Amino acid sequence: MKAMLLAVCLILSHPAFAADPVLKASLSVATTTVDQPVELQVEIQNARVTDAPQITVDHLQIELEGQSTRYQIINGRAAFSSLFNYLVTPSQEGTYHISPITISIDGKTYQTNDLTLQVTKATGGMTNAPDKPFFGELVIPKDSAFVGEPVPIELRFYFDRRIWYQPYPQGQFPIIDGDGFVTKKYPDPVEKEETVNGKRYRLLIYRTAVTGVHAGRLDLPSAYQEFLLHLPITQGAPPGFDDFSDQNPFGNPTNAFERKDVKIQTNSGSIEIKPLPETGRPANFTGGVGQFTMESSITPSKNRVGEPFTFEVQVKGLGNFDRVQPPEIEKMPEWDIHQPSVDVNALDEVGLSAEKTFRYVLIPQAPVTRTPGVSFSYFDPTTEKYVTLKADPRPVSVGGNSMLSQAPSPSGAQMGASSGAMLIPAEVGNLTRLSGGTGFGTIRQSRWFWPLQGAALIGLFGLGFGRWWYAWYATRAQERALQRERRRLYRALDSQNGENVLCAATRLIEIDFLLRSKQPPPVTAEEAINQRNVPEPLRERLLDIVAKRSDFVYAHQFSQITSMDRVGIRETLRDWEQAT
Repeated sequence: MKAMLLAVCLILSHPAFAADPVLKASLSVATTTVDQPVELQVEIQNARVTDAPQITVDHLQIELEGQSTRYQIINGRAAFSSLFNYLVTPSQEGTYHISPITISIDGKTYQTNDLTLQVTKATGGMTNAPDKPFFGELVIPKDSAFVGEPVPIELRFYFDRRIWYQPYPQGQFPIIDGDGFVTKKYPDPVEKEETVNGKRYRLLIYRTAVTGVHAGRLDLPSAYQEFLLHLPITQGAPPGFDDFSDQNPFGNPTNAFERKDVKIQTNSGSIEIKPLPETGRPANFTGGVGQFTMESSITPSKNRVGEPFTFEVQVKGLGNFDRVQPPEIEKMPEWDIHQPSVDVNALDEVGLSAEKTFRYVLIPQAPVTRTPGVSFSYFDPTTEKYVTLKADPRPVSVGGNSMLSQAPSPSGAQMGASSGAMLIPAEVGNLTRLSGGTGFGTIRQSRWFWPLQGAALIGLFGLGFGRWWYAWYATRAQERALQRERRRLYRALDSQNGENVLCAATRLIEIDFLLRSKQPPPVTAEEAINQRNVPEPLRERLLDIVAKRSDFVYAHQFSQITSMDRVGIRETLRDWEQAT
């Protein structure tokens, strides 16, 4: 007993419990029928809560079913959660939004995510159940849907309560063979009891969703599942007597069972799949069908040019999240936008209700005061219309010098030409005034004419030489700086830090391009590779280095850089320098 108390104290003193509480709400399924209950669970991580939160929604009867605590050791770290389980029974059809549940912990207020529950008309249950000890049923809650719209279905397998059953082989799920649709991954089945035609059955329910991929009548064939059954055998009963009859007077005195492998099939069904309308379809529609909301956030709120921001766009609701693509982001020259990482948090067992987060890395190229705007379009099958969601730009503060290319200043030759254009008219004017109206031959014979021409010529030569020397010196100074940086980066290729190696290799690609092309900075490695005519295999190796560097720095996807990788990087850089 003391050892147990000590273990609990050690767990509760673990740093994990010093972390902020994390709240999550989830449903067993996101769709149901009238009077058919679903389970709602509220999980509170890193906190002990004893008082169950109150949840009320019109036309939903929500009752606390139980509460528990859970201790876990995950990767050597202690995890503690308070769990509250509710039974939610809808009284009428419709789409219900369960608002974020507010819970106060240690004087601070926390909220769960919101949930969406879709309720359809009751199917009326099985009215024509076969008089058998076991059978299957396919339940489809609606008879029509749109292309891309997931339709939740249930595969129900009924067993007389005296039968012991087990899916065979273990872990096997029902199979629906057919074309023109896709199905979601099965969660673990649910067991319950139900009375059908006055007879009590044990019921095993598999839940999934089917999605039609093209318009037309979608025929769902019979699904089947194999089971290993233990069937009771009544000793002493006359031949042909029903062993499963509730009026069996002979009982089962010897508890005899017959072991039997059976394949149980459900009925078939069909759904009318309607095409998505062409009218009103937004240009940025990518196939999302359902009911969604969208939010955006950015961290930090203040930074400098060249330093990364994390820009998150969260799409949540009820629909085909496997077809929800990254939202459209407004193009702004001040932002360099990298491809997002994607995270999906399912809020029900099937995955129809979820939160999909797109996490972008934004690099400011110039001072800017706002993020790009975001838009996401989807089709709402309830209203049968397209909807476009927009997230307003978020305010940010970015300081520092702009990295955007500036318009080139006039070259020395251009300035020289311009100076010449100014001098010639002036000289001509002076000569005209000095001539007093006499001809050019008379002026040329004057004693001051040739000395004046020689002085002007020497002045022009000196001006041009000075500008050329200044440009040459500035270019050489920049070239010397690049050569020094190049030598330093080649030494950095021997670093044990993978990020340092890839950053050095990417910068070496840029430096070699600058040294050979004489183009003014800045230039990115991608631009350098694409502007040079190099063999395709070499181009792929170079772009692979740049992509790995971006994964290290921006997507935080780390992998070990081996000695062979360093050799390959050096060979790629050597080939790049020779090719250009």
